[in-house]
Amino acid sequence: MKANDLLDMIGNVDDNIIEEAKQKKKAIMPKWTKWLATAACLCIVLGGIAPGGFNVLHRLGYFSLGCGALPGTIVDDQYYYFYPYSGIWRYSNGSAKKAVSAYWVDNWSVYENGLYYKYKQKLYRIDRQTLKKKKIYSASAGTVFSYKEADQGNLILTIYNKEKTYYYKILIDGINGEFLEQLTERIPYDDTGGSDTNTHYIIGDRDIELVPIGEASERKYMPTENGKALLPDGSWVHDFICNFCEEVKSFEVYNGSDVTEESEVLIIFADGKTYLKPKEEKPFYAGTIGHILLYVDHDDPENYGSDGSGIWCYDPDSKEKWELKTDTEHSFYSFTNDDKMLYSCEPWNHDQAAWKIVYEGNRPVALQLIDDKITD
Repeated sequence: MKANDLLDMIGNVDDNIIEEAKQKKKAIMPKWTKWLATAACLCIVLGGIAPGGFNVLHRLGYFSLGCGALPGTIVDDQYYYFYPYSGIWRYSNGSAKKAVSAYWVDNWSVYENGLYYKYKQKLYRIDRQTLKKKKIYSASAGTVFSYKEADQGNLILTIYNKEKTYYYKILIDGINGEFLEQLTERIPYDDTGGSDTNTHYIIGDRDIELVPIGEASERKYMPTENGKALLPDGSWVHDFICNFCEEVKSFEVYNGSDVTEESEVLIIFADGKTYLKPKEEKPFYAGTIGHILLYVDHDDPENYGSDGSGIWCYDPDSKEKWELKTDTEHSFYSFTNDDKMLYSCEPWNHDQAAWKIVYEGNRPVALQLIDDKITD
């Protein structure tokens, strides 16, 4: 689950409260006062006295751990990223420009048809050329929603009714929000365990469908493509992916009825190539270049250090691993990339850096620093 998905489940709080809290945060206080205030807020939240308190604390950054920034999205050589307490920014050709001015947004995505973000159960679209904003959907009372891109730039909205415990899906126009089609009837939460299961993945031109095995409550699936199973009989996957790359998806594979240990990993690339590899060969990767998987390994102090001291490559064909050399010392926490640029987050702060990927032939070998702080 992404951080933004978690935020969708948390209630909203009035803007006036947020703005007041923001101004108070600027005041200089002794360190012990800040800790006392934080502890008091936590006690209130955990005691159930102030249900909106968690959202206030989260927006003020009290629960930020590790890297304060999350990797953004690259579309048409432009990098979009969220900077806390400022908004959504766009970086291209060495300069950054604010696309959305917002202290906080609940969820945001960038597609070909525009930049979309949620705030207070309303969905807005930003034209990527003009940066003009338009509200295209507003949730009715007693409902919340999530969204994802569909064919032809349209959007699928999953609408959850909080009072009658059901959800359903509709298709809307991705530019003006016009209702196009109701995709499902009302689905009771009892039929799905209270969650909307994603069983359909588009990976490049590949259409991957997860077909249920056994009872729906078991959430066991066979991944298929054009009706053909991608795993041998007796193997299955859960209904979630274990990486965040657009050009590749992977699933941990289980055998028989054993759910305690996964033995293999199914890796599905956009260009048609599919791997079934032992789990120990699979790093937790965050990017790809062709069939090369890119990752920061925080668990191997011999090679990487506890703060993630470099970005590594893994070739699932040859099983070779190598580090991308950098022209300056830098710590990496997480990143996103295309075949030209890599944008990285640093540990423990909101800064992000821009790097050019250097090749020897078709092999990525190094990173050249372009801008060490695109968040300025």
